[in-house]
Amino acid sequence: MAHSIGFHVEDSLQQSLTDLTTIEQETRRRTWYSIYVLDRLLALQLGRPVAIHEEEYCVNLPSETDETSCLLDGEARRLPLDKKPSSIDYFVSVIKFSKILGRVISDLYRPSQIAIEPDRMLLSTATLDERLTQWKLDLPRHLRFDLGHTFEKSMIFKRQVRLDIKILRIVTKFT
Repeated sequence: MAHSIGFHVEDSLQQSLTDLTTIEQETRRRTWYSIYVLDRLLALQLGRPVAIHEEEYCVNLPSETDETSCLLDGEARRLPLDKKPSSIDYFVSVIKFSKILGRVISDLYRPSQIAIEPDRMLLSTATLDERLTQWKLDLPRHLRFDLGHTFEKSMIFKRQVRLDIKILRIVTKFT
């Protein structure tokens, strides 16, 4: 349905003809990418190919606008660089991750994968690993779980770490 109403295409000619407001543009972008992410998740969970291919759409990523200002003013505004973390940061990161996930599904889990040479498979896996590593490094600080700041105040997390260390010591003692 999103394809039939043109959510998969975003160009200046179409925008000028329909006189979309900034809010409408952002709503279309966010709707399209919500469908895009869902497509990747369903493909992964059901073991089916993706329905939305990268070369078949042209939509900008959602912009980092303050959702409350969108609702109050009727026009989207960009926030300063020192803005507070928002849900759109998470959403854009999920979209970027979903792009990598689509490559994983198509490169590693397609049915014709059996006939691919091992060297080519290894190269594809290494490339995907680099993309995932770069994605992780590009995450905004407040979304990075490896920096320790996310869980540093959580007592439950600290207890779990101590328990994991104890279990690791016991396992290594018997092996």
